Amino acid sequence: MKSIKSLLLVAAAMFTTASYAQVDKTFSFIDKDGKEIPSGTVWTANHVEEDDFGMVQVPSEVYVRNNTNEKKGVGTLFDLKRLDNGSFQTCFPASCIPATNKLGKGRTEGGPMNPNQTKSLQTEWFPEADGTCEATIKLEYYNIDIQKVGIMTKEVYELVDEEDLEFPMPSITIIFTKGATAINGIKDGQNVEVTGIYDATGKQIQTTQKGLNIVKLSNGKTVKIVK
Repeated sequence: MKSIKSLLLVAAAMFTTASYAQVDKTFSFIDKDGKEIPSGTVWTANHVEEDDFGMVQVPSEVYVRNNTNEKKGVGTLFDLKRLDNGSFQTCFPASCIPATNKLGKGRTEGGPMNPNQTKSLQTEWFPEADGTCEATIKLEYYNIDIQKVGIMTKEVYELVDEEDLEFPMPSITIIFTKGATAINGIKDGQNVEVTGIYDATGKQIQTTQKGLNIVKLSNGKTVKIVK
């Protein structure tokens, strides 16, 4: 009969192995500084800007990296779960879906990523007022098939069923926010105010700044915002 200590050591080893082997490592989400964003992360995007056409947008500021030394095919499966107003769009890796204001799932076409290449996820919310947009983005793996057409060749991207992969592909949930109430997930009409904003060291600041911001609310909740 094994001792309790032995069983605990075996269990710990199994847990450690599982925690490092839960997702496919071909691609990964990264931030603008090149730091990996673990699969399953809930990411807050609240940087409001204007695009080239003068439209107000909140970009995800998330990137995807090909971690291999080979050209790989990738696409996304998205699930738009909340949209207070405006429209949502994603254009990764190359083709865009039409901007949509309907909740539900959709898929971008597969496209190439070169060896060790990093690409913007190119996913934005176009708000018309303060509020929140929430979407879960899951990467999908595509095989690249070279087909001959006359004297020319072309690349054809074939989606690989996740069941055929050893590990699932990484995913991320992005919460786009605009306005103080939206940043804190407060519904219109609720009497909740920001009582304090602090940086990563705990120092109180006047407004949110680049990096980690800790926002305390009058309802007792604390929200972390990364800009």
